[in-house]
Amino acid sequence: MAEADATQVTAQEAPAPAELIARAEALVPLLRRNAREAERLRRLTDDTVAALEDAGIFRMIQPAHRGGYGTDVETVSKVITAIACGCASATWIIMIYISVCQLAELLGEETLAEIYADPHPRVAGVFGRDGATLVRTEGGYRVRGEGYWPFNSGCRHAAWDLLMCSVEEEDGSRWKAFAGVPTADLEMCDDWDVMGGSGTGSNAVRCGELFIPEHRVAPVPENFMGVFRQDLSAATSCALPLGMARHAVDAFVELTQTRGINHLGYERMGDAPAVQAALAMSAADIKLIECYQQWVLSPYTGGPERTPEDAALLSAGSVRCIELARGVIERLLALAPSTEIHRTGSLQRLLRDIHVFQHQHAMTPHIAYEQYGRRFFAS
Repeated sequence: MAEADATQVTAQEAPAPAELIARAEALVPLLRRNAREAERLRRLTDDTVAALEDAGIFRMIQPAHRGGYGTDVETVSKVITAIACGCASATWIIMIYISVCQLAELLGEETLAEIYADPHPRVAGVFGRDGATLVRTEGGYRVRGEGYWPFNSGCRHAAWDLLMCSVEEEDGSRWKAFAGVPTADLEMCDDWDVMGGSGTGSNAVRCGELFIPEHRVAPVPENFMGVFRQDLSAATSCALPLGMARHAVDAFVELTQTRGINHLGYERMGDAPAVQAALAMSAADIKLIECYQQWVLSPYTGGPERTPEDAALLSAGSVRCIELARGVIERLLALAPSTEIHRTGSLQRLLRDIHVFQHQHAMTPHIAYEQYGRRFFAS
């Protein structure tokens, strides 16, 4: 089908924004029920993935000219926020797929035709490190020795992987490349045994001297981070912490309805001033994150254009939202009954998850703050 025809069909099939958001919100109970099992499995459950697929969440993030919905950024942000209110790991995978879908456009049309021949394509990827050296051979490239790519979020639910490699020419020169590789050609390492974010299934993948056809390899642009759409980055920047903070409040309020504080004589937790104060502070923190979300989206929702200074602040601002959300979770977990330390509890899982997510370089406070803080001392 021609590109224009695919876009036209998509426009007819794409649900209205309110419908897509409602579908995401309707998934929250299922996502919460499956979160513990996803942690045990160290990947999302099959019915979670199927539910996200059926609701059109993955199609939302596909490029419109590849059969995706072409969903506007405000709707994307609200959908991801809703998913994060149900399962942080599912949200993380969706965010990775959004990023990789954009980078995959660097590959040639022949490869993209292979990827999108699947009506429900999902592409994982590792683009933060070079995991293999490729050498030329007849018809393409061969991995020299072994390839190894850790932290491959979502690889267990993807049919393709976009992997960064280094191509070594006969004269010894080297250049960076992205390779599109079917996940069936890779070995999934059983190494994702972590303190949080277990449901992301961020296993390492490896291969031996794998042959990769020439058309599946493309050079990495000098500033490949510029490939990412700023509007989508803005849409996802604070959706994860906002959804997680809302989930924490929901879980805590549910506890207050059935539990007391025996040592203080409260039959109902909600009667304790400390509990009321914690919820008030948490509501205020959530409102701050919501306001930030509106600010980052404002250029795409009819608001003023972003200044260069505003654009430079985006990363540090998003990290600050994560810290606010972590504060909400920590505050409420500190007041929760001792039974909440069991792995079945939502609050302890949310806290472990958000600590792990903060180890991703784009969400690490000291990195984001220093990068922006240097501007105050630039000559």
